[in-house]
Amino acid sequence: MSNFGIVCEFNPLHNGHVRLFGEARELGAERIVCVMSGNAVQRGELAVFDKYKRAEAALRCGADLVIELPFPWSSASAEYFSRAAVSLLSHFCTDILFGSECGDVEALKSAAERANDEKFREEFRRRTESGERAAKIYFEMLSGDGNIEFSSNDLLGIEYIRAIAAQDLHINIHTVKREGADYNDTELGTSSCPSATALRTVWQDGSFEKSERYMPREAYEIFERAYFDGEMTDIYQLSRAILAYFRLQSPETLENIAEAQGGIANRICALSHESASLEELMERLSTKRYTDAKLRRAMLFCMCSVSRELLESMPEYTTLLAANAKGRELLSLARKDCGVKIVTKPADAPTKSEQYATSQRLDAIFTLAKMQTAESSEYLKKSAFIE
Repeated sequence: MSNFGIVCEFNPLHNGHVRLFGEARELGAERIVCVMSGNAVQRGELAVFDKYKRAEAALRCGADLVIELPFPWSSASAEYFSRAAVSLLSHFCTDILFGSECGDVEALKSAAERANDEKFREEFRRRTESGERAAKIYFEMLSGDGNIEFSSNDLLGIEYIRAIAAQDLHINIHTVKREGADYNDTELGTSSCPSATALRTVWQDGSFEKSERYMPREAYEIFERAYFDGEMTDIYQLSRAILAYFRLQSPETLENIAEAQGGIANRICALSHESASLEELMERLSTKRYTDAKLRRAMLFCMCSVSRELLESMPEYTTLLAANAKGRELLSLARKDCGVKIVTKPADAPTKSEQYATSQRLDAIFTLAKMQTAESSEYLKKSAFIE
């Protein structure tokens, strides 16, 4: 029986994601399992809507089981994000499917081999230390002979392949060529497959109805209700609180925070005193060496006290977010021989674990960033969407 795994954020779910579900079915998927980022996503941002609403949309549009890729791995760099996601999928799936700009599995496998070479890593360190832009260097080096120009989703695909090999997992790898808008497009175009960034931009501008043709009706209705109920997040609502946090911190207290080493914590703390808003702080922080995503991660990890040790470990547990009959059947089978705890009710999570404490700190921020703020314990009272 073929169980296909998809690593996702669905931030928000749109027509391009539904196409991915269809491709999985055509490849023989009898069940589709989604490991989906929780309330924070890989670019170091808060999810536009909470994990339960996005999981319900996924189930209504083609998934059978949705489990959480928990924080901090959901917001980590591609290596840690992929390693944790693939590890969770391995307990449920025979295959993994992902979208990529190149659409060529063999090219991605070759790039993964190059990235594993020690000479590759040494050259990358040398070039970044000389002041070149890190992201540009990495993509250039991955392309090898230059016949293929890789982009954002290719990079994640390469990291999935590296993680599968490193963990010696027997998972079949498939990719689908991304169609429609570019990953980073900020405007909605003529293609019915938009970028999630463009959808979020339209919503933040107050034009929710403009997104209707770009997502399936089931998802649109879920997000529409959430939007008009004030459930959408906006981190800039916390601008003063974030500035206050870093102005009051001593950089020495942040030395063990993941993603904040190498003078990053010191730079954030120092520039917070010179900035009058979060937007101004982000502009001042920007450098050639560090991507905006890395800086956002560093800030979020500082506020949530994410230690390097936690990020370098594997998730102790995952939370069930949504399931139908097929998904519940698979969940039952997986529980009999699974190396990770599957939490059905958030209140039943291992409360003494560092993962739990870190997750609670994130939710405390997330609930304040919603347009209609809520108490920090809101997500302890939630339950999975069951169909």
